[in-house]
Amino acid sequence: MNIDEKIKLELESEALDIDQIMKDEGGLLDRIAVTFQGGMRRWVIIINIAALVVGLLIAWTGYRFYLLIDLETPLFWGVCFVVLLVMQGFIKNWIFMEMNRNSIMREIKRVEISIARLSAKIER
Repeated sequence: MNIDEKIKLELESEALDIDQIMKDEGGLLDRIAVTFQGGMRRWVIIINIAALVVGLLIAWTGYRFYLLIDLETPLFWGVCFVVLLVMQGFIKNWIFMEMNRNSIMREIKRVEISIARLSAKIER
């Protein structure tokens, strides 16, 4: 077996390990649920309520913008609509960063446990 075949076999085994890890992590809804269990639980609840309120306001301002007849107030409703869209983007970004932080912390803990196990084996 030459070096290329060894590398190929090692990459295939790593791909299987990565696939197993991805199956264990679950989907998007599982990751969102984990954010409600951490130390930032209250903030996550507040931010999700804010996201809901901003979403409703986006729908309302868009509706008001669409129904206008005169030419003076569309600017107000249009600016409100755009500002709320930007706010919603920032809120969603924060939520996804929180999910990413939880995922990274879980991986760091896995690495710590692996290092502890390896050091215990080395000491024996």
